[in-house]
Amino acid sequence: MQRRNEHLESPGVVYRTTCENPGCGHTFDLRITAKEAGLLGGTMACPRCRRHGGMLKRLGRLDDRLFVAKLVYKVTGAGASVPGDEGDLLSDIR
Repeated sequence: MQRRNEHLESPGVVYRTTCENPGCGHTFDLRITAKEAGLLGGTMACPRCRRHGGMLKRLGRLDDRLFVAKLVYKVTGAGASVPGDEGDLLSDIR
């Protein structure tokens, strides 16, 4: 019964999030209410390593209002693209 009361007192859902930035791995709870629902479609920074541009990727559900997610980043830097990841022009023609 206490768990049900906790959910009624605190609106929204919680995303238990892990930062995927190499060397960070920080886990934090991100509470999302109806007002902040737009955050799920944008990018955000990790509260520990402060790297910007992370996108929330939902991995599953733990409880009624508790989800598991990870904060993923695009690969940056020289040589970051791997041939075949996005396809080349010739493979689209065949």
